[in-house]
Amino acid sequence: MVTATLERPAARSTAHHHAPRLHNPWFAPGEEGVTLHRYFDEQFVPRFIQEAMAHRLGATRAQAWYSADRFGHQDLPTLRLPMHQTFYVACCEVSCEFHAAAAHALPAFDPQRILNAGFVVRRRTSAGEVQRWMLREGQPLGWQGGSIAAQDPDDYRRYLKLKLVAAQYPEPSYSGEETHPLHALSVRSRPTETGSRQHTLLWGYLPLGGSYRNESAAPPSAAAVQALAQEVHWPFGLRDSRAWQPQDHRPALRGMASLALYELLDLLLLRHRVFDAGDGDNSALRATLADIHFYPSLTPRPPHPFDPYDAPPAATRGESLLSWIDGSRDALLAWLSRISSGQASVGALPLPRQTGVDGAGAPLSSARGDDLYLTAAQAQTLRAQLLARGSRAMATADTGLAMPRYGPGSDERYFIVPFLRWRDECGCEQISWGAQHSIDFRVVSPFDPQASRPRAILLPGLDDLKRGAAKGVTLVVPRSLATLLRKIKPDMDLGTGGPGNPSGLCWNFSLSIPVVTIVAFILLMIVINLLNLIFFWLPWAFLALPRWCGKALSEER
Repeated sequence: MVTATLERPAARSTAHHHAPRLHNPWFAPGEEGVTLHRYFDEQFVPRFIQEAMAHRLGATRAQAWYSADRFGHQDLPTLRLPMHQTFYVACCEVSCEFHAAAAHALPAFDPQRILNAGFVVRRRTSAGEVQRWMLREGQPLGWQGGSIAAQDPDDYRRYLKLKLVAAQYPEPSYSGEETHPLHALSVRSRPTETGSRQHTLLWGYLPLGGSYRNESAAPPSAAAVQALAQEVHWPFGLRDSRAWQPQDHRPALRGMASLALYELLDLLLLRHRVFDAGDGDNSALRATLADIHFYPSLTPRPPHPFDPYDAPPAATRGESLLSWIDGSRDALLAWLSRISSGQASVGALPLPRQTGVDGAGAPLSSARGDDLYLTAAQAQTLRAQLLARGSRAMATADTGLAMPRYGPGSDERYFIVPFLRWRDECGCEQISWGAQHSIDFRVVSPFDPQASRPRAILLPGLDDLKRGAAKGVTLVVPRSLATLLRKIKPDMDLGTGGPGNPSGLCWNFSLSIPVVTIVAFILLMIVINLLNLIFFWLPWAFLALPRWCGKALSEER
C-alpha cells in the first residue's frame, strides 16, 4: 500500500494512523489481492451483492472457471468477452490501518470517508514491462510503457493538487490512465468463535472491450519493407533479382506481358489505384509511368538475338504507360481478372486496348501488338517509388485501423490494481493504491470456438403470426439497387419511401427476422426430408458391408 499525501504535511503523522489499506477480501488468501467472479447473465450485479451478503463468495483460485477457462493457454486463466454472455466482477476489501499487523485484525474502513474508488487494468509483456492504457482528452492512446509512480491516474486532479493548474468548471476531458469505478459494500462476516466482524468491500464490473487508433503510425519494420520489395518480380521488384540484362528492357514484347509486368499492373490498379489522379500518394508513381512508353514492335526480327531489346528510335515513341492505364482501365481490370481466375495465362493473353463501349455499356477492347520499353534508370526509380507507396499504404492502414485493447496473444497478460481516494482528518484528499494486484489473466479471442456459448432464440407462435408479421429490420436500398430488384421481381413491395418521398433517392422495406427464421427452419426440414428419402439406404449399406465382405472372402476360400 502506498499513501500519497500532497497537502498539509504537518498532519501527515495523524492521518497515517487512519489511512485505508486495500487488500484481499477476508474470504481469499493474501496473495490474490483482487478477486474475480464470473457470471453468465446480465443480472450479475444483484447476484454478486446477494452472494456477498449470503457469504457465498470465494477466492479466484477456488472457483471452477479458474481451471476450466484456459482456451489454449494452460499457464493462466482466460477471461471471456461480453459477446460470449460472460461478465466479471472485481472485488477487494478496504480496512483502516490502525497499528495492526495482521490483515484479519484490521477494522473496516468507514465508507463515508471514501470519496471514490476504482481500479486500473495493466498489461505485462513477455519482457516483464508493465504498460498502462492511456487516454488523452477522452481519446485512447493505447498501451504505453515507462515508469509508473504511485500518483493519481487523473492528470487534472494531480495537477490541481500540485497547484500547477487552476480549478476549471466544467472539468476538462479526461487525460491519464483509464480507470473503472469501484463501489463500497458493507458486509458482516459469519459469526465465529472470535465473533462477527464488519467488512467494507469494493467491487466493480470489469469491462473487457475498447480499441484505439494509432494516430502517429511508426514506419514499417525492416521485415515488412523487405516483404514489400519481394512482392513483384524483377525488374519492378527484388524477387529473383539479378544483374540488369538486355531482355529486361522490354517487359512487354509484341503485346505479350511478362510475369513482372502482370504483377506490376495488378499492384498498381487493384491496390494503389494509380488511375486515381486525386490521390496525392500516387503523384510520383504517375509521373514515372508517364515517362515509360510503348514502341512499335521490331518486325521482321533482326538476326542477332538481343536486337529486339535495343533502344528504339525516339521518333517511333507511342502511348505512355500512364495514359494506357487511364484509358484502358476497365479492359485492364477484365484482363487481370481472367488471369487471376485461371481462365488464361500471362503469356497467352495479349495486353488489351480499350476502344469504346457497346450498346449495353460494356467496354470494347482490342489486343495490343507493340512493345513496352523500359530503361534501367526507370526501373530503379519505379522500384523505389513502389516501396515508398507500399510503406505509406501500410502506415495509413495501421493509422486508420482500430486495434483491440485486449489481444489474445500468448505474450499478453493483464492484472488489476485498485486505488481509493479518501479524505483524511484534516480534510485533505489523499489517494491510496492496493499493495497487491489480482492474479494475471489473459483475454480470449472474440471468435474462439471454445469460449462461445449457445444462445436461445424464442420463435413466435402461430397465434402471433396470425396477427401480422413482426416489425423487424428496415432495409434502406439505394435507388439503383431498388431498380435492379424490381427487374428481378416486378411486384416486390419496397414500401413508400421510393421516388415519391421528398428526396427520391432510395426505397425502404421492413424485414421480419422471426418470420425469416421460421421460413429458413421449414426449408431446412424440407431439405433434410428430401435427403432422407434419397439416401435412407446408406446406413443399412454400411451395416451390411462387413457381412458382404465376409461372405465374399468365405466363397473365395
